[in-house]
Amino acid sequence: MTCALAAADWICGDSLEYGTDGAGYYVDHHNQVVSDSFVLAGTEGARLDIAALGCYSVRVNGRRLDGVELSGDWTNYSKAVYYDSFDISGMVRAGENEIAVELGNGMYNPAPLTMFGKYNLRERLSEVGTPKVACVVTQGGETVLKTDSSWTWTEGQLLFNNLYLGERRDMAFVDRDPKPVRSVPNGRRLERGVVPKCVRAHAIVPVGSVACGEGTLFDFGEMVAGFIHLSFGAAAGTLVEVSYAETLDDDGAPSYESNAAGLVGVMTPRGRVPGGPGAPEMAVERDLIACREGENDFVNEFTLHSFRYALVKGLDASAITRVEAIPVHTDLVRTGRVETGNADLGLLLDAAVRTKLNNVHGVFEDCSRERFGYGGDMVALATSNLLSFDVSGMIDKTLADFRRDQTARGGLPETAPFVGIGSNGPAYGEGPLLWQLAYPYLALRADQYYGRRDLLEREWPGLASFGDYLLSFDPAELSTHCLGDHGALSTAEDFKSGTPDKDFVGWCAILSGVRCVREVGERAARDVTRFRRAEKDLVDQVRSRFGHADGTFGEGTQTSLAFAAALGLGDVEALASRLAGSIESNDGILAAGIFGSSLAYEVLGRHGHDDAIERWLLRRDDPSLLGMLSSGNGALAEQFHTFLSSFDHAMFSSYVQWFYQGLGGIHVDDDATGCDRVTIRPYLSHATDRVDVGLGTVRGAIRVRWERDGGGEVRLEVVVPDGIEARCDVPRGYDVLRADEGARGGATSRRLLLRPSASA
Repeated sequence: MTCALAAADWICGDSLEYGTDGAGYYVDHHNQVVSDSFVLAGTEGARLDIAALGCYSVRVNGRRLDGVELSGDWTNYSKAVYYDSFDISGMVRAGENEIAVELGNGMYNPAPLTMFGKYNLRERLSEVGTPKVACVVTQGGETVLKTDSSWTWTEGQLLFNNLYLGERRDMAFVDRDPKPVRSVPNGRRLERGVVPKCVRAHAIVPVGSVACGEGTLFDFGEMVAGFIHLSFGAAAGTLVEVSYAETLDDDGAPSYESNAAGLVGVMTPRGRVPGGPGAPEMAVERDLIACREGENDFVNEFTLHSFRYALVKGLDASAITRVEAIPVHTDLVRTGRVETGNADLGLLLDAAVRTKLNNVHGVFEDCSRERFGYGGDMVALATSNLLSFDVSGMIDKTLADFRRDQTARGGLPETAPFVGIGSNGPAYGEGPLLWQLAYPYLALRADQYYGRRDLLEREWPGLASFGDYLLSFDPAELSTHCLGDHGALSTAEDFKSGTPDKDFVGWCAILSGVRCVREVGERAARDVTRFRRAEKDLVDQVRSRFGHADGTFGEGTQTSLAFAAALGLGDVEALASRLAGSIESNDGILAAGIFGSSLAYEVLGRHGHDDAIERWLLRRDDPSLLGMLSSGNGALAEQFHTFLSSFDHAMFSSYVQWFYQGLGGIHVDDDATGCDRVTIRPYLSHATDRVDVGLGTVRGAIRVRWERDGGGEVRLEVVVPDGIEARCDVPRGYDVLRADEGARGGATSRRLLLRPSASA
């Protein structure tokens, strides 16, 4: 892409060296700040285009560029680098101006920490090194400043910064000795950023504090992913330590296992997880502040913490004048809105949204201790994310990340960007099947919800290559490269083995991949004859191999029923009914994993079994979602059993889709383009007497409201924007007493007065 930034050099200070084993990474190394000056005749139209290898923050004339955090989109830097563009007219002045860019490590300069005892990101990522920046300042289309060898650099206050482990800052340090930068001509592929930037949300103050050991333990009352803001008075040289935990142990002290990076230092059935040379004994999220005399004001810059509790050591509590937690996440626009009169449903909705946002920072992350973009989580959460937020830009970048790391034979990585993890994939760089499915699945949903035909065109060569990759295997062999229905209750303590109906799910994963590629190709008007034939053959093989005379498949688990119904392998109505019955006979427990659960919410809702979903959601006894929230964290956990679990993990948040598809009854049709066709049939729950659901689309907002009066009659209103073809079905179990329709403000409003059917 041609842009002014292409003429800028990549610059940094001295190269950071850590020794042959990388152990030197953990000792003090000041971060770097590059700076220069420029002259403007006036302020109007001043813009900054900037890209970084790592993270950056910008100050113009001493004023920080606010409204953006953790800037610098992580991708395969050897293939492309994203840049940001900012209007800085309000920060500059006529005459001379100063600009300074502070650099952070981000994912370009990771620690040599052996995540899970084996994945060293410095060895696995495509490119690592000293953080660098390229930027230009333009005005009226003319370049007035660009990064080159004329810039200088100084050392920053950060002695250590790592996304996982925290920061060490010397508050008194000032480097007054500028040095010439190292510069390299810009030969990289530059692409304008498509993901919204990370922003700060409203600060959260503690709900309580107690003395704990040698420090003060602050409880913020909810799970936060973000920064700490700490102000206090101290003597020069005082060392203040802040450590972060999601939970407490039985003695009321912070428990660091759930958010320890890569479980390093955590005792597992295989022993304590090692971190490699120089690594801390446990990879605790921790900040260390070397104080200046008097007032100190500390806010994280390049580190993200997941925590409810913060333990502050080295200070008397009376010296602290301010302590706040600052949530930070990608600035996703909330397109979905749900209001119910049921407190438990409200709690579930709030927790899901909070947990999702806690784990999106330019990438669809899983949890704090990993922060990797796992394709499997993306598949399981796609519908709930699409109904909750505008994730068009996120999907755009994610598809490109998968494609950039696609193997020569067409396979896809387990994570995007690829970090070296490959759990049971066919080859290095190729993930398990349902994780590879994310590439075609997200492409298909991008067109269904946003009308992003441009993405289908752009990605078609990679998508077709993936389809051919699937067809190049004997499916009986390929199906073994599947982790199955991850997170199922039966596998809470060993996710790699024993998932329900694993062989059947493996075949379903292949079928799903081929079907998605075929559907994408049809939308993009490509020749998909080979995929259509392969899909039919796979359906026949799955039915022959796993089908039973009673209409079930495989072992007849909830997982197999959900997959079989979703893929239309048998009588869908009968399969959905069996699934509802299985949940009912299992004490109301939906025992499937993240994939089976997501499919179950869709299948059960479409076929009249919303009551089974509702009973599961409102269940209080363990295992249950409400039980998962009983700690008061306000965030979801990774598992229903807490062994080695993250307590800030969104993988089971797919139930959010039922709030829109069930209570609101809004189903975006499978063949829709940009939400141009929907079916609306709300479930008139008796757990609440009123529901108000709004769904923003690229064509306008859909709204469904209903309220039940004391006599049992229900007033239902459906508002659909012009340009959306909507089929509105009468809710199950109700008759229409009165109906009227009208147009207003570019939308059609339908109002129904309903009463329970005599036969209901």
